[in-house]
Amino acid sequence: MSEHSGAEHHGPSLKAYYVVFAALCVFTVVSFVVNAMVYGEIISAHASMAIIMAVAICKATLVGMFFMHLKYEWSKLYFLIVPVAVLCVMMMIVLMPDGVVGWHADDQAAPAAAEKK
Repeated sequence: MSEHSGAEHHGPSLKAYYVVFAALCVFTVVSFVVNAMVYGEIISAHASMAIIMAVAICKATLVGMFFMHLKYEWSKLYFLIVPVAVLCVMMMIVLMPDGVVGWHADDQAAPAAAEKK
């Protein structure tokens, strides 16, 4: 029983959704065509990977901006995204010694254990 006030709708219009849908369809077709070109040995696998990754980034950006409303509600999401990004970087820095030094310590312990036998 919610009533809508006279405020404007700040999201994308129906036409924008159709345009984004068409663009996503075109990008998907491009991915399939590039993949077929690799099987036909027209382009190399590395070039196709670069093209398909670029297409995937474009598709993800379109979905995020329009379907997830990031384009229209950035001021609200800014205060959520920035602290999470800072915490992610801090966690990588904190956990990096375990990942880098941990496997190296196991390699040094193996020869010492072999010498004791």
